[in-house]
Amino acid sequence: MQKHDLTDKEKQILQFLCKAKYATTKQISRLFFLNSVKDSTAIRRANLATKKLNNLGFISHLERRIGGVRAGSGSYIWTIKTAGLRALKQAGENLPISRKNKYEPTSHHLEHTLAITEIYVQLSEIARKNLNFTLDLFLFEPTCWRGWLDALGGQMRLKPDSFAEISLHDYVDSYFIEVDKSTESLNRIVNKCKQYIRYYNTGFEQKYNNVFPLVLWIAPDEKRKIAIQKRIQDELANFWELFQVVSLDEFAEFVAGGIDDGKTD
Repeated sequence: MQKHDLTDKEKQILQFLCKAKYATTKQISRLFFLNSVKDSTAIRRANLATKKLNNLGFISHLERRIGGVRAGSGSYIWTIKTAGLRALKQAGENLPISRKNKYEPTSHHLEHTLAITEIYVQLSEIARKNLNFTLDLFLFEPTCWRGWLDALGGQMRLKPDSFAEISLHDYVDSYFIEVDKSTESLNRIVNKCKQYIRYYNTGFEQKYNNVFPLVLWIAPDEKRKIAIQKRIQDELANFWELFQVVSLDEFAEFVAGGIDDGKTD
């Protein structure tokens, strides 16, 4: 098998796409070319890197773009290909090689996946700007999922959108993250919360990690945030302490400790 000379940055981009599944050129520029003088320079450098990886057959971009064709090359949505996975394995990465789906994802799935990618990008940006903030761990799906056996031996599974562990000053905060795009009914959100409660009651997470992560719902706007918050409080009041709802605009400030959760006097 031919061995390609990839820079550390190019390997990091492949590793990132392997975990995140989809990312825009702009998101890649914000993650890997942060030392650029201008945003346009970062985009240009990201374009050069993705072009090389694309020409090697390691990654490809979807037909659709964020913002349409007029948004330019920064709007490309990239995904890793089977050859890219092989290149990572050849470089020493321990991961399974699976055939990548040749079909484009649905709009709903793509928007949701990119939203999770955006959460990771934002957390990485906070970590670079705030010396008291460290992103110790971020797990995408399906690595962040939890599985256990119920009392009858049945296989149970909890599927968060992502998991994050953050060091802030002298404290460690952990989160199960759920990204809401206003596409699910409030009933489904409550049912998902009940899954977390069921898992919480097993005590498994607390046994192995000493604490149960805060379940952080990230809503697209204030109106949706209030609706989710009220529904959880109305139906799951006894377990309200397990959950927090923030808008996307509030997310960065909340995890950096700038917004009180409003649950204590």
